[in-house]
Amino acid sequence: MDGLARVPVVGVLRPFARAFLVATVAISVVTIGLAWLVGADPTLLFVVAAAAILGLAWLIGLATERLGALTGPQVGGVLNATFGNIAELIIAFFALQAGLTAVVKASLTGSIIGNLLLVLGASVLCGGIRNGIQRFDPRVAGSNAALLVVAAIGFFVPAIFAASAATEGQGTITEESVLVALLLIVGYVLSLVYSFRNANRTLGGHEPAGEHGGPPWSRATAVGVLLGAAALLAVLSEILVSSIEPFIATFGLSEFFVGVVLIPTIGNLAEHVVAVQLAWKNRMEFSMAVAYGSSLQVALFVGPVLVVLGALAGQPMDLVFHPLEVAAVGAAVGISALIALDGESNWLEGALLMIVYVILAVSFFELR
Repeated sequence: MDGLARVPVVGVLRPFARAFLVATVAISVVTIGLAWLVGADPTLLFVVAAAAILGLAWLIGLATERLGALTGPQVGGVLNATFGNIAELIIAFFALQAGLTAVVKASLTGSIIGNLLLVLGASVLCGGIRNGIQRFDPRVAGSNAALLVVAAIGFFVPAIFAASAATEGQGTITEESVLVALLLIVGYVLSLVYSFRNANRTLGGHEPAGEHGGPPWSRATAVGVLLGAAALLAVLSEILVSSIEPFIATFGLSEFFVGVVLIPTIGNLAEHVVAVQLAWKNRMEFSMAVAYGSSLQVALFVGPVLVVLGALAGQPMDLVFHPLEVAAVGAAVGISALIALDGESNWLEGALLMIVYVILAVSFFELR
């Protein structure tokens, strides 16, 4: 480990981060060897690939954070918005190629409700226990809630269209979903433009940029880490996806539960920990920026992009979700908006958010 301290990428990290990075690379290499050379049991491959992806998602977050500090808060915000859910996007794309459409849709639902109920709930709970009532700008939080409502409408309309147009074929439903997806992407781009030009009017925009500088890497090193981690992530995501069906069969789980709970947790756990840490430090507005921002990325960008990519790759995916998924997203958006609009939060609200998440998770576990 002392020799690694002299390596530029590793040496500037704190001891714990250095050990975590080395462990991530080691697990990634072992996973690839088990899959390509040994042909290990798919259940084991799912577990070790998930562990490696978790570490790579953390590493991508560090690189993105560093690039944001080097380029300024506006560009940093765009980078965070672009790469914040890259792990989940790659996993979902390979799942879509494998024909696991139900898992992909469930992972989109799981990301949204996970961020709005579990992550935001844990942040509000921990922050409230330590700091009491925490306050933030209700106008800024309200604008994010409004964007989420727009995204929820994009999820609701295709489902209602499919239910009301019983005589329409799957092709028509897919075409309508692609159109909605393109419009949601336009909304996402517009939200990025607004954030870029009005950094102080977005959640977390009042924070000094220097407080989130990441490791002291050079720009070239940060870009290299980002690209290297993304390449490993693509390989491991394919391994993970190929192991999903055997994993489901081994443990008797449903595709809905794996998609709603497991895959979003694997792809976003590192980001979730950051949100809780920020709330613990009484920086609730920045913590909400993480939770809301990740949900918006999934609803306005990741999901629509997967619909478009699926159509282009010959694996069409529509935006017609299971009624329980639609209800879950609607509940998550509604209750999180109520908490945001008054400009303050307390530990009780956080506990209630987490209780709602557990109720939904149990429902998805029982859904077949």
